[in-house]
Amino acid sequence: MDGAVAVALEQFGSLEAVVAAVGVIARGPPVWEADERVWVPLFDVNVVGVRRLVQAAVPTLLGQETPRNGRVVAVASAAGMLGLRRLGGYVASKHAVIGLMRALAADLAGTGVTANAVCPGSTRTPILEASAQVYGLDSVEEFAGRQLLERLLEPEEPAALIAWLCGATSSGVTGAVLAADGGMTAF
Repeated sequence: MDGAVAVALEQFGSLEAVVAAVGVIARGPPVWEADERVWVPLFDVNVVGVRRLVQAAVPTLLGQETPRNGRVVAVASAAGMLGLRRLGGYVASKHAVIGLMRALAADLAGTGVTANAVCPGSTRTPILEASAQVYGLDSVEEFAGRQLLERLLEPEEPAALIAWLCGATSSGVTGAVLAADGGMTAF
């Protein structure tokens, strides 16, 4: 992550926003039977990966000219706002990402740098295909009925929210958990 920040500074001369879009998913037994070999890698990627980006990028965001207006956005998941069967490690790790962004927003109070989490619902991505396998579904389209829009999201839909959070017009939003989930968490 330090290298990525260095490249951004070299290529663009400043760092305005960082997005932690990282995630792995694994099916497991009920939480009380979860094996460390599955649980730990989920946290290492989904939570520690976000923290590593924060450690690398935030000092640069804070060290830039005032007024500061840096942005940190982490992609969590609708699973970070729900409980889902047989996905205890994934669900817990995405809840942790939300907590991390809220804690970061509190630590950044008064700096002009914001931190927020975006929680996509069922979006047409490789991780949704992995989720379909977890549940033994024949097609990812079967997830559409779990969202009020009754369709899968296209990657551009949560990406538009992320892009807005990275821009100047989102300066009044920090510590927020924003769902781009087709209404998945509404019911």
